[in-house]
Amino acid sequence: MSRKRQDHKQAQGIVSKCSSRIAKSGSHAHGFFIGNNKYTLFSENDLSPVTDGDRVLFKYETRTLKSGYRAKYNAIIPDTLIIEAPAELEEKIEGVVYILSNKSMPGLLKIGYTTGEAIKRADELSRVTSVPTGFRVEWTLPVYGNPRAVEQGAHAHLASNRHGKEFFKVSLDVAKDACISSFAKLYPEQASLMDEAFSVRAKNEIKRRAQLREIAEEREQEIKAEEARKAYEQSDEGMWRSKGICRMIVHDFESQPERRSPSLFLKLFGTQFEDFMDFEVKAQQNKDEISWCVSIAGRKSEQHISEYKYFVTRNDCVEYASEFVKGYGVSNYRIIVDVPNNLIENPPIPVDLPKNYYVSARPHIIANMDDLVIRPDPIKPKKYRR
Repeated sequence: MSRKRQDHKQAQGIVSKCSSRIAKSGSHAHGFFIGNNKYTLFSENDLSPVTDGDRVLFKYETRTLKSGYRAKYNAIIPDTLIIEAPAELEEKIEGVVYILSNKSMPGLLKIGYTTGEAIKRADELSRVTSVPTGFRVEWTLPVYGNPRAVEQGAHAHLASNRHGKEFFKVSLDVAKDACISSFAKLYPEQASLMDEAFSVRAKNEIKRRAQLREIAEEREQEIKAEEARKAYEQSDEGMWRSKGICRMIVHDFESQPERRSPSLFLKLFGTQFEDFMDFEVKAQQNKDEISWCVSIAGRKSEQHISEYKYFVTRNDCVEYASEFVKGYGVSNYRIIVDVPNNLIENPPIPVDLPKNYYVSARPHIIANMDDLVIRPDPIKPKKYRR
């Protein structure tokens, strides 16, 4: 559906709060403020054409977002944005010479001056009852000197094309040249400063574009690195490193114990299952520190035993388990030590690395853990939506 046609409005002033983003359409949305009003220019160019401090003139239209909020925004009409004076120019503007058009006066252009804003002057002239249609600003020239003198010089240059007091039957380019020539003749030094300012702007834009390229390249490298990281995490080795477990068997069962209790029927015949002790020592992360937990499960004289203990080191856990066994006098016992791979800086890679470890998880048995570097898993910073 085509957007409802409307008359384009005009804005003029000093730019502030410049910003750029990627719009939903994929184009670049360059925004800035003039006073309290925000304007947006949609462009395929990633470099904003303006910077804070620029004096600009442009046409725009008010549009409505397609989202549920239906908020309104001011969209700059492409190719109408004119930088009247770049921020690099530090001279004080004393007025502007303007060129106006009016569709009720085809072929005629009005050349005048004001110490205020050309748009406001155009609005004042448009309110005259003898004018059927409004005036539109076609071009302005900031003047660092006497704007009236520049205007008079342009009038004199175009005297043969005069049609009325300030109206001339010339093309816009001829009218512009007359104004610029008058300004350069009256204020050659200021005109030279204007040229230098635009030259500095061009150099600054080259620097800004180089910075944007660097940022884009860094972002591209970050995206590639992130994609490679995710691909590795989903690989067999990546799954092993993040989900795997290294296990050391300090002492194993003499025979696999029956972990169930005898049924009531078996108890009637005096059946008893043998005593056993199972000690599982595991490294755990507590904030930015490693702690060790030993969990005990077993049976002694038909009584179930269950206990948890925390220690500072792995050896403390193993020693506690050994003393526990002696205290209960149980001969069939097992002591194992498990360390999750995410807590190991240099986890060994099994020769028979399991496929799809997340599904077929099983510990990797190692002879000892003396060569493993056990440390807390680095805490990933939280990502906040901007």
